[in-house]
Amino acid sequence: MIDPALLESLIPDQIPGLAIGLVTPTSMSTQIAGYRALVPDRELLTIDTRFDLASLTKVVVTTTIILQLIDEGRLSLDTTIQSILPNYIHPVTTIHDVLTHQSGLPADDPAYRQCADAQVLRQFTLTHPLSVQPRSHVIYTDFGFLILGWVIEALEGPLDRVTQRRIAQPLGCSLGFLPKDPMNCAPTEDSPTRGVIRGVVHDGKAFKMNGVAGNAGCFATLGDVCTFVQSFLDGRHRLLGANALSLLRQTHTKGLDHERTLGWYRHDPSCAFGQFVSEDCLFHTGFTGTSITIDFERQIGLVLLTNRVHPHRDNASITPIRNLLHDQVFSKFPVNL
Repeated sequence: MIDPALLESLIPDQIPGLAIGLVTPTSMSTQIAGYRALVPDRELLTIDTRFDLASLTKVVVTTTIILQLIDEGRLSLDTTIQSILPNYIHPVTTIHDVLTHQSGLPADDPAYRQCADAQVLRQFTLTHPLSVQPRSHVIYTDFGFLILGWVIEALEGPLDRVTQRRIAQPLGCSLGFLPKDPMNCAPTEDSPTRGVIRGVVHDGKAFKMNGVAGNAGCFATLGDVCTFVQSFLDGRHRLLGANALSLLRQTHTKGLDHERTLGWYRHDPSCAFGQFVSEDCLFHTGFTGTSITIDFERQIGLVLLTNRVHPHRDNASITPIRNLLHDQVFSKFPVNL
């Protein structure tokens, strides 16, 4: 798939290690290189290592379940958040607004760090002022996906259990929250306040939510994520109906700052997926160094899992690495096979 010498040239000075998967409708090819841990001791990466998916949780878990609920008629894109969560203070905000990051909620607010626990963070989020008018800008925000996680819980129960029932079990894979095998997880940051974070979510908001949140917190192996990606390509629609898949292949933010569909990016200039990915694609990243690209024209998906924030978040940028590896793979596949 990729020259091993190229992968080794990235390790460990730029990233500790990486796991990469190429997915087609009928096959999966995987490749790993480097280390899953550098401190306190070096540990070689293994194919069954679990990675903190970070914001890939937004699309693997939260978006998928919301779309399932829409398929089932229990929600619609026009359902208001307030109709499900009465304490949310912005009455016009819809599921569509939040899925497409045009709710008007701010990108971040460091004041969340002062929230003492999950309940305080929930109140902080549901009553937070908007930073812009809804539907006027695309502002990528964790707060919206925290809210979508609570929408799911209001309708279905605890998010971690719903994830097992609706995603992991149908796919026959082990992705999910609160991993029971922390030493088999790739550690993330060596934090001044938390020490070496391993087997516990790195994201600060999800950490305050006790590791289960709509914005972050899902852990998975490379095989788990490849299986998820293949469900979009193999025609069996194990997770989503044809209507939901059609909605995902449309741009929902025309005329705004970024080209997004429901949860995912479409073919936006800001995306670090190289120069060969077709316009009919889905793309998302996670802060820990993870990404998924699904190219529907080529009928392939590329999964990249790293722990690029280990041992420190000021490691080399993952962006040029993503671009490089995507070009290495996608340049070998002609469009419209």
